[in-house]
Amino acid sequence: MQIQLRTATFGAHYFEYQMKKIVLTLFVALFVSGSFMSCKDDGETSTTNTSTGKLTDSDKKKLYDKVWYSTSSSGGIEHEFLSDNTLRLSLSLEGRWYWQNNGDTMNISDPSGSKYKYLFTSITDHNISFKNSVDNYAGTYTYKDSK
Repeated sequence: MQIQLRTATFGAHYFEYQMKKIVLTLFVALFVSGSFMSCKDDGETSTTNTSTGKLTDSDKKKLYDKVWYSTSSSGGIEHEFLSDNTLRLSLSLEGRWYWQNNGDTMNISDPSGSKYKYLFTSITDHNISFKNSVDNYAGTYTYKDSK
């Protein structure tokens, strides 16, 4: 009887030891996989961002120090991208902008402190078009430098 009791006690301890090992292994695996997933670049807000990175500095200069008017029939807010990184909306409200990684994506901080991104698809002498992170880059917004 004493031998069976020791065997049962040993078996219970062995089972408990194996369960702890399994739980610890699962915990470590979850921690490691979670760590790799959290290494995503903080600059990205969406996987649908279709940045081309093909805007040149001369293209970007066409954007600065002009008032841009929406071509949408429903109107839009006038934009002015000043060369000192000031963003002027509706000809008076001021925010800040900067190019992300010197590419075609502009990080915006508007007058209310909201942050979002514009992905420029085209900048010419008289027209610009971009996608906006606010709508997950779904729509294309077009502006021109005259009303």
